Amino acid sequence: MNPLLGSLNPPIQGHADPSFRAVAEAFSKSFEINGFDAEVGATCAVMVDGEMVVDLWGGYADIASETPWQDDTLVCCWSVSKSLVATLGLMLVERGALDLDRPVAEYWPEFAQRGKQTVLVRHLLDHRAGLSYVDSELQRGDHYDWEVMVRALENTAPNWPPGSRHGYLNMTMGYLLGELFSRVNGGRRLAQFVREDLAVPLGLDWHFALPEALWSRIATVYRKEGETVADAVAAAPDSLFAKSMQGFDPNEDYNSTAWRGAQVGSGSSHGNARAMARLFGCLARGGDLDGVRLLSEETLHLAQTEAAVGEDALLGMPMRYSTGFEMACPPALPMGPSDSAFGYVGAGGAFAFADPTRKFAFGYSPNFMHMGVGPGRAGLALVEAAIGSL
Repeated sequence: MNPLLGSLNPPIQGHADPSFRAVAEAFSKSFEINGFDAEVGATCAVMVDGEMVVDLWGGYADIASETPWQDDTLVCCWSVSKSLVATLGLMLVERGALDLDRPVAEYWPEFAQRGKQTVLVRHLLDHRAGLSYVDSELQRGDHYDWEVMVRALENTAPNWPPGSRHGYLNMTMGYLLGELFSRVNGGRRLAQFVREDLAVPLGLDWHFALPEALWSRIATVYRKEGETVADAVAAAPDSLFAKSMQGFDPNEDYNSTAWRGAQVGSGSSHGNARAMARLFGCLARGGDLDGVRLLSEETLHLAQTEAAVGEDALLGMPMRYSTGFEMACPPALPMGPSDSAFGYVGAGGAFAFADPTRKFAFGYSPNFMHMGVGPGRAGLALVEAAIGSL
């Protein structure tokens, strides 16, 4: 058990179909691991061909008040947030509002400054834009300010020739795509676009710029010492990752009012595994769920088709990207045996993906922040249990 819980006994609730009993067992064990690899609170969901076969939650949303995780608890999703942004991008492509092969500057003229005329729309979606970091000085906290970040990106020169290599758009993807969306979408900002075109139609309890009225449902985020953003930046202060975090408060605990209220499209959304599984469950079965069609199968083919592969310039490890998403690339991105599986991993251990070959979707979101879903992490054990149950 996680030492932070002391004598508390984490309750497990929800349901798992009998054929997915292994997932329920793995979920329960994630709280029983000795030491700081054990979870504090978490939620896990699996959808197969439109049916929610696993919907589990457990542990504690807040330790101090001994508040158990509830069925409607929300938690920071970190980079799984990019799933919402990528889906909206493909929706605008399908609607004809965006052309993947046209320069971003045709829609957003101010973007053309400092040699960015050749950046294509597709480069923002497949992480080949060469804009993994802002090259001007940002002040601590600037990442929470939409206008500051948009102006900074307009005045940034490409980190390398656009389209020549891929580098994870760690903290910039949400601002780049969110501003582009607003230019072709009636000026709607990201939080409004997500709510009106994704969350409400598909019934997703998943939000950017979370309204204060919902803050009572948010799980407190706990961090593992030695695995925080500040630790990663301090370990390699001259790295591309460190540069990408300029303007972000390295001491952010993800419980601040600034973080909860921001539209940091790359990481500040709040939701739960059920919402993740519903979104990816829709994408896994051809873009349709419960009578709501988000995308055509033709457009979804872009999400399942490799657009960039090799060592990522920012992450320094092998990655695969489609148009919009990360793709299966074990061991860093274990999404089962299908090469066409796509989704996102979040820095805090959140993880969600779709396997269209099996019409399968997986979502996992904890509130104890530890990096990755590799060996020894709860996310990996749950993925293996879910895939093995098919």
